[in-house]
Amino acid sequence: MEKDFHYYLTYAIAKLTEVEKPEIVAYASQFVDDNNEGQFSVDGEEVGFPERLKVGGGYYYPVMTQSLSPKSFDIYVQRYVYVPFHFLPGDNSKEIKGEKNPLSVTPFSPNAKAVLASALDSMNLYRIGIALHTVADTWSHQNFTGLQEDWNAVYPWYNVFKSLVPNIGHAEAGHSPDVISEPWIDYRINKDLVDNKQRAFAAAESIFTTLQANTKKGTPWSGVKDNFKGIIDAPDYDERIGRIATLVGGGIPKYDKDTWIDEALTKDKSQKTCELNPNYQETRWYHFHQAAKAQLAEVVDLIKEI
Repeated sequence: MEKDFHYYLTYAIAKLTEVEKPEIVAYASQFVDDNNEGQFSVDGEEVGFPERLKVGGGYYYPVMTQSLSPKSFDIYVQRYVYVPFHFLPGDNSKEIKGEKNPLSVTPFSPNAKAVLASALDSMNLYRIGIALHTVADTWSHQNFTGLQEDWNAVYPWYNVFKSLVPNIGHAEAGHSPDVISEPWIDYRINKDLVDNKQRAFAAAESIFTTLQANTKKGTPWSGVKDNFKGIIDAPDYDERIGRIATLVGGGIPKYDKDTWIDEALTKDKSQKTCELNPNYQETRWYHFHQAAKAQLAEVVDLIKEI
């Protein structure tokens, strides 16, 4: 999924189900994608995702939740970034070319439900937002794994240019699985068009009903079902955002991927270094990272194969 789902639709769902502080839940959901190497750029120059950040007389160890660099070839990034936050293994029910894969994603699998239930039980808004990102991705990333393996090869070998892309996640299919308005073909399964709108609507319904069952508040799904159908059926991203704003009555907080990190970090342009502020433990960036560590630990314990 892209920002129209991870931030805007998530905000609308959280607000309509009366989740506390929907702006934090939605920001945390979208920040899962933006908490990558690009966050640590100084004066336009990327310095890479740090292993640790200096603070006072010690260090803090942040956790990466997305990677958009050559680091994606690193098996540790695949196992501990892609799998726990974007390609949560499912129920091992899908068969491709006569085989099954225990790390393949299944929409709203028992693992996805467990991760979301744990986040809701914690009542930690950051964990809820992160879990909602991962759960939404179980629809758009279904039948892929977060690892580099032949299972993820979408195009036949004779499609030379496209099949040269490394088989990590849905890399061969490009951004198509994440774009709500863009149908595409998963040649591993058949030559029928994949309807991303149908997948996004199913994701919205499951997330909405799960959150409302937890809060026991807000508008029932039956009262907004047609509104969400209209939002997802919008012809493009901008129209979709407009319809979401209409549904929630406007006033959706602006999303800026640097807002949280700028509260926690000082960047030294002369030395091209980043250092945490003394009050970093009071910032939303810190709470996000602590929540991400909690989900990572839970998934590693849940999915023995990684």
